[in-house]
Order: sequence, then structure tokens, then C-alpha cells
Amino acid sequence: MNDLLSFANIDVTLFPNERISIGDDFFMVPYTTKMKLEKNRPIKLSPATITICTAGRCKLRINLREYEIVNPMLVTVMPGQIIETLDISPDFTAYSIAVSKRFIDMINLPGWQSTYLDIYNRPVTALNDEQLQGFRIFFNTLHRAASNTSNPFRLLVIENLIRAFYYGGSNTESCIEQPSLYKNNVVQRFMELAQEHHQRERLIGFYADKLCITPKYLSKLVKENTGRSAGEWIESYVILEARAMLQSPNMSIQQIAAALNFPNQSFFGKYFKRVTGISPKQYRLMKYTTSQ
Repeated sequence: MNDLLSFANIDVTLFPNERISIGDDFFMVPYTTKMKLEKNRPIKLSPATITICTAGRCKLRINLREYEIVNPMLVTVMPGQIIETLDISPDFTAYSIAVSKRFIDMINLPGWQSTYLDIYNRPVTALNDEQLQGFRIFFNTLHRAASNTSNPFRLLVIENLIRAFYYGGSNTESCIEQPSLYKNNVVQRFMELAQEHHQRERLIGFYADKLCITPKYLSKLVKENTGRSAGEWIESYVILEARAMLQSPNMSIQQIAAALNFPNQSFFGKYFKRVTGISPKQYRLMKYTTSQ
């Protein structure tokens, strides 16, 4: 497995082995081989998650892009991104922490906006020996601080530990090389805009205006660089968002249609069925039935 450190050489007893949470702002969750991650179920995350794969493999789709996760890799998913498990090996093991967007804003790290965008677009990082060791120490330090329930300031302690790690130990330069769709700056910007605005805007003209080019030229660039048209990318984001919303029983189909800026439920239903082949109601029923 090249020169990356094998997890077999690490003392696994040093890793946290139980879930810890502090209010709605901090979670530390161990994923083990006993845990079942449901395949093909898109989930829109509200917290940011930092996950270290320590054994096995997992194929994920993060905002429509596929990644092969193997040991040892870091996966960072930002609030609002949609993640879907495509495949997972029986021996897949990873450890994860999650922090709320409110907590991220509270830490207020300098230069965070540019770092945020970089991580948003490049969520998967291969770790070398030194980086893996650093994350190992970081996870254990957080675990000790979070476990100290007698300390009323433990969330503040965690905040400062994260800040210290950001300043001194978070450099991970060995990012997975990005697919060709980001080799063109205009196409990269279009993808970012589509991720940001697809809930409200489905017309190519909106994105072309933002980029100060014609819709025809934008479609040509996107098709040449990605193999898919701009309209297909926008459509994919809309359907992915809809699928994630349909997983939740707390939203009616009418509410989902409104959230995605469709004029009515009927229009949304026709749009969804044209792309997926089934109605939103059928999709929701199918997912509910298979999860039982």
C-alpha cells in the first residue's frame, strides 16, 4: 500500500471508543465494522464532519462527485454538502468528529473563508505518516477534553484545541488530484455557483450572467470539460437536493417543492419523474419501505 502508514501499526486502544456529544455543537462518533451505513441514501449535512478512515474502503459521492476512501485518508464534509454512500467494505473503520456551523462561526479562524472553499471543493485528502500521527494525537486530546464532564468549560477547551490545531498542525498538502472539470476556471466557478444557487435558480442564463458570458458559451465550456451540459449539472444538483429532502418525513412534498422554488407540487412532481422515472411520492415510499 505504498509508503503510507498502515493502521495496523497504530495502537487502536488510544482511539476513542464511545460516542460523546456536547449540546448541539460537538459530536465525536466512532464508526466501527458493526455500523451499517445505508447505501444510495443522500443525506444533507448540517454540521461539518472530519473523518479519518483507518481500515477498509468506502466509495462516497459528495455533492455529485465520487471518491474512493481508503486507509489512511481524511474526509472533511462542510455544512450543506450532500453525501451518499455508494459502496462500503465489511472491514471499513473510521473515526469522526462533527461540529455545528454555529460552533465554526464562534471559533472565527483567520483566513477561514478561503480555507472553507478549498475544503468544500476538495473534501478528500491522503495522509502521510506524520499527518496521520498528528490527527491521532488530535482526536485523543479532543476525546479527553470532551470526556471531562465535570468541567463546565469543556466546549471552550475544545474550541481552543481546534484553534491550536488549525494554526499549528492541520497542514495536509497531499490532496487527491481533482478531476478535469476544475481545470477551467470558468467551469470551476460555474460548479461553485450551481452548488450555491441550484435551489432557487435552474436556468443556465442566470449562471451565464454571473460569469459575464453567453449561455451558449457556458454550455460549450462545461460540456467540453466535464462531458455533461450545464443544464444536466444543475438538474443533477436539484434532484440530489430533492432526494435528500424526501428522506425526511418532516417535510411534505408540497414544502419540498416550495423549498426548491417550483411553482407548485405538480410541476415539481413532473420534473422529478422526468429525471428519475418515478414520482416523489413513489421515491419516498420506496425509501421508507427498504429502510424497514
